[in-house]
Amino acid sequence: MPVDIPAPTGQTVAAGGPMNGPPTNSANSQAELPSAALAAWVSGGVFLLYCLYLPFSGYSEMVYDALGYWTLTERFFHAGHFSLLAYDDTLRGYLLPLLNLPAKAIAHFTGAEPLLLTRLMGAGWAALLFGWLAPALWLTLFPRHRLGWPPRVAFAALGFLFWRDYFNFVLSDFPALAMLLLALRLSLQRPGLLRAILTGACLMAASNIRPIYLLAVPAVALLALVSAAYRQRLLVLTGMVVGGTLLSGPQLLMNGRHHGIWTPLVLSRDTRLPTANLYLTQLGWGVVIQKYETSLDPAFPAPRMLYPDPAGQALLQRLGSRHFSGYGAYAATVLGEPLAFATLYGRHLFNGLDVQYPTPFVRAVPQRSNLLMGLHYSVWFGALAMLGAAFRHWRQSGAWRVALVVLALGLPCLASLPIAVECRFLLPLHLLLYAVTCFGGAQWQLAQPRWSWAKAGLLAAGYGLFLLLCFRLSAQTQAQLTHDVTVLAPLGGTKAQR
Repeated sequence: MPVDIPAPTGQTVAAGGPMNGPPTNSANSQAELPSAALAAWVSGGVFLLYCLYLPFSGYSEMVYDALGYWTLTERFFHAGHFSLLAYDDTLRGYLLPLLNLPAKAIAHFTGAEPLLLTRLMGAGWAALLFGWLAPALWLTLFPRHRLGWPPRVAFAALGFLFWRDYFNFVLSDFPALAMLLLALRLSLQRPGLLRAILTGACLMAASNIRPIYLLAVPAVALLALVSAAYRQRLLVLTGMVVGGTLLSGPQLLMNGRHHGIWTPLVLSRDTRLPTANLYLTQLGWGVVIQKYETSLDPAFPAPRMLYPDPAGQALLQRLGSRHFSGYGAYAATVLGEPLAFATLYGRHLFNGLDVQYPTPFVRAVPQRSNLLMGLHYSVWFGALAMLGAAFRHWRQSGAWRVALVVLALGLPCLASLPIAVECRFLLPLHLLLYAVTCFGGAQWQLAQPRWSWAKAGLLAAGYGLFLLLCFRLSAQTQAQLTHDVTVLAPLGGTKAQR
């Protein structure tokens, strides 16, 4: 989306705003590496960094969800023989366990430590996502931009600082997001049958790995269709359907064979839960829990790190029930208490963005870095500043492409707000903020800045107030930390449902 930012001299610098880059200086461009070479070097550096770091990150075994994902590969085997359709899990899709199967086989036949293999896989996902895929999607969306070393390294550094220990494990979050970003990039490129098939396949891969990404399908499909010429749209739609069918077909056969439910979607069911439906159960938890984390700290009494919401608990008292019998009942409750739920979602949004630990399994609960928290809040402020400048100089040309990409990334995050949120649930939004700050900020032209003292002071004051507010909100949440699971129990020990 082209924007014009007034230059300090009073002239107009075309496309010089944070969301669209200036025309490339020929002398500088000759000295720079091509974009593909830069991406290769940064990706290689990211891979090497994680390979060197992860063995010393302090983990000696897989636990909880990580162990569950690792052992899911065993469901492909029946009576000692591999069969794709033998997979029968109702909670998680088949694709991620299938991707993990080669590593599982190597560990089985060679006796290699599983964490050695999962760390190599994690380093590969980190290099793919932070080194190549996210910058490539940005450049596809804003083709006039130039991303040199500093913005690419800054983006990768933010990913390392805030998410590094996740890559020890075969969790679903980063692979699913990588598939979604790849589908978005393919949908923005020159259409063709093969590219459309790959787009559909990547899109269904993302939703099979993390079913909530199914919400991104309409936005990506629309993006692919409007990116194509009118006469090519039927071809693109056909290709996407074919690609999606190829990925979701096995899931359809598995569901029908083992559970009698003929759907290509992941069932997302767990009979151990009060409602069997995972998301519906999470909606009940989300009323009273504003954030959830997992502890490995021996000094903490239990693995569950629960952050209750006093306002949500008061709301629960008014509702007289914790569980919802269906989505209609939940929607009716929200419409009956719109202000209460709006503020509840706002708290979930802040806490889902407020990364306190760079790991899914916290080894030392008290170890929170105020410096890193301040850096994270500064990134948010920078992203908001970039977006504000872009909005002020918005033009309509190409805006629909940006809007559809943001919609595809935002809808899964929006659907995560009502539940007991974990920071990884808002991962697309995290990376979007990092990209706007690092990649958008790289497009500013500040060769002759002429900031008035008033503007500079106003910006500094706004930044200071923003940091103060963020630290205050974070402290309020941290003060609620408990391991007491009785906050999740139905009121009065009953199982009344709404």
